[in-house]
Amino acid sequence: MTNRHHDRADEAGFTLVELVVVIVLVGILGGAVATILVNSWTTQNDVTTTSQATDRGQLIGQSIERAVRNAQAIDVSSDGTMLRVHTTQPGSKACQGFWFTGGAVYMTQRSGALPTTDVTTWPKAWQGQVVQHSGNPFFSTDGVTVTYMFDIDTDSAPVSFAGEAAMRVPTTGVTTPCW
Repeated sequence: MTNRHHDRADEAGFTLVELVVVIVLVGILGGAVATILVNSWTTQNDVTTTSQATDRGQLIGQSIERAVRNAQAIDVSSDGTMLRVHTTQPGSKACQGFWFTGGAVYMTQRSGALPTTDVTTWPKAWQGQVVQHSGNPFFSTDGVTVTYMFDIDTDSAPVSFAGEAAMRVPTTGVTTPCW
């Protein structure tokens, strides 16, 4: 007599329940991997923008400090957005200007007078989200020392910069051919 019924253990394949469980587990694992990859990419982007902002802010600060240390005369605008420096350096570095406005930093060096009415002709040193630090002016001075403060907004958090530099040899009676 032949057995018409097959033993279920002999059948190959997955049941519908087993297939659904596998699909759910693969979906969960895939979602976890995707989340890790997206978070890694976002973190890398934050680190990159913060690093770029830090590098640029340090260069701007160093430029300001170098100009002031070599200054014969300094001038800060009444609104604290512009610094003009008459330096002891020859040639195109004799007159230097720094202007913070509209999220951008403009910097220039010239051998003669800095334009004061159309400073938008100055080269942009940084086109980014440069903003005031806690509402403080970008520049302030006591006539010998210049203090600067600014933030650069990034994708994660603002990077703050502050510093001061003093004229090495404060001079009096120096003509200011730069302004």
